[in-house]
Amino acid sequence: MTRPAAKVAFIACGAVAIDTKTLVDRHGWDADVHGISSELHMTPLEIAPAVEEKLQALVPRYERVIVVYGDCGTGGRLDEVLSRYPAVRPAGVHCFQWYAGELHRRFETDIGIYFLTDWLVANWERAVIKGLGLDRFPWLKETYFGNLSRVLFVRQHPDDEREAKARGIAEFMGLPIEIHDLGIEPLEELLVPLMEETDDVRA
Repeated sequence: MTRPAAKVAFIACGAVAIDTKTLVDRHGWDADVHGISSELHMTPLEIAPAVEEKLQALVPRYERVIVVYGDCGTGGRLDEVLSRYPAVRPAGVHCFQWYAGELHRRFETDIGIYFLTDWLVANWERAVIKGLGLDRFPWLKETYFGNLSRVLFVRQHPDDEREAKARGIAEFMGLPIEIHDLGIEPLEELLVPLMEETDDVRA
């Protein structure tokens, strides 16, 4: 027997889908999480079409759709897609901005900050080394990282092995590292009001 669809669909980038599901379970939300491959961060112009494909499939089945994406390099194309559907997304440009919370304000005065999240640390070789071609053109490291001043690792789930890897990444860049245990609460603070809007509409 097929389970009835929940009231809300989250369309989430693979980089935040697990934490989104954690929040759904934590709050007991009547919601399903539908992921989209995080590989699209390497080809951001493909994000908006991928989200739209999901929207076309999910909008008829749910009362509300929440898209857990920042702009993520789409140049406003994602928001153009969302404007055509009964769907919303959290404010922000990138997921690391969500995870950093108020710490992201430091970027206003120090544009040399490089943010790491758990996902980026875990996927560093695939997403950065290979994704930016550093495995083939190692001299590009100075081009990409030469103007940075420090690494801020905004950590969701403390893990000794992941911390060691984050420190290795900072060493690779030749930068000092700060580690901040912020958990997933900054993401939670963005998603809770969107779910409360759903309850208001239903009432």
